[in-house]
Amino acid sequence: MKKVVIRSISGIIYIALILAAIFLGDKWFTALTAVFAVLAMIEFENIVDNGVPQGWAAWLIRIIDTLFALSAIVFPLQTIALILIYCLIRFTLALYDKSAEPLRSVMASIFALFYIVLPLCLLSMMYSVGSYKYILAMFAMIWLNDTGAYCVGCSIGKHRLYERLSPKKSWEGFFGGLLFCIGAAVVCNYLIPTVQLNIWHWLLYGALVCVLSTWGDLFESLLKRTFNIKDSGKLIPGHGGILDRIDSLLFVAVGSYIFFYAFNLILW
Repeated sequence: MKKVVIRSISGIIYIALILAAIFLGDKWFTALTAVFAVLAMIEFENIVDNGVPQGWAAWLIRIIDTLFALSAIVFPLQTIALILIYCLIRFTLALYDKSAEPLRSVMASIFALFYIVLPLCLLSMMYSVGSYKYILAMFAMIWLNDTGAYCVGCSIGKHRLYERLSPKKSWEGFFGGLLFCIGAAVVCNYLIPTVQLNIWHWLLYGALVCVLSTWGDLFESLLKRTFNIKDSGKLIPGHGGILDRIDSLLFVAVGSYIFFYAFNLILW
């Protein structure tokens, strides 16, 4: 019972922080996104490097990675230039990395760039050049998908969705999450009226969020099973690390940016 209470309180605080950042404005949301990027990268590199970095080059690499994550979020329009500069510095530092497998460390850094930093960069950009309403709709659907999948899966879930990676997920839970997302899409059609989107577009978006959320969660399960860990970290009591909380978001952010960009609701 105590664990349930702790998990619930942590979840409420996490959601409250996101909602506050969304409503407070661009600078606050950018700051929160940057914090997510830095914390998630630190967790990911701790997983891959199996703990604390060894040697000055390894520590410098961590600092460079952190600075790049912050820069990409704060200056999203300069992301391509930042990536080129980052890769040049990162590849050079690998020459001085005294770890057992410096090339493996480089590959992990580049992987984190595309898996964590760029999706969050797109999320920040989507807020800056679009509307907070789309961001709010996206988060609402992600949370409702999790809620629907959990409630339905726990109640009637029998057929395993992807037992190799996530034994507790079921097809019944997946369709429960899909139903909740579809319901949210119907509500969004009335609360966020736009010329570009009709009810069918919103229903398509709801289904997209459900599928991408599921894939994002499964992908992190693959990551954790590969490195034989239960959680990405211990930052959030009852939930694990920040990467455990934003795994779905990383996939959905990319899909959402493409979706809203396709309908000219956000501009580069």
